[in-house]
Amino acid sequence: MSTSSYEKHQDRGLPRRAGRPRSEQARCEILVAAYKLLKDKSFNAVGSHEIAQAAGVSSATLYRWWNSKEEILFDACFEHMKPVLAVSGSGSALTRLRRYVVYVAEFLSSGDGAIMARLFTGIHDDAKLRRTFWQRYVMPRRQMQRRFIREAMTSGQLKRGTDPELLIDALNGPLFFRWLQGTLL
Repeated sequence: MSTSSYEKHQDRGLPRRAGRPRSEQARCEILVAAYKLLKDKSFNAVGSHEIAQAAGVSSATLYRWWNSKEEILFDACFEHMKPVLAVSGSGSALTRLRRYVVYVAEFLSSGDGAIMARLFTGIHDDAKLRRTFWQRYVMPRRQMQRRFIREAMTSGQLKRGTDPELLIDALNGPLFFRWLQGTLL
């Protein structure tokens, strides 16, 4: 989960913000409520007051944790999907890369994948949110794939001259294209 403005504030050794202390239980309830709303509505259709009402908290409580509705929805989505997006496994680097690509295809065609699509399409016109999505979702997965590819090249499973970035794009591009078109099976 990204570092909130509060955590950044605390990391600098500054005093706690005024008001009641933040409740971890309220934070969790907000994230669950926001994710449930995102299951039923588009990213832009979910409102911060609606999130607060569904979580049983005040709007002020939302802003003790986050700076915007968009941050809440991002955190709700990524918090829910942490276990879903975790990749583990054994075997050769090439086996893990293949398994990962199949896993991504399964994820993108799931209900959670549909919610991720709502998140992704909802941020299309906002450069800051696209950058956040890139940093929190895309880059960690590309780094993992890069590691698999480099290990496969080192072990001789892939040619040494393989361009990791090109291979990653070749593996993921068709999946994401079909996902955004709604045709991934």
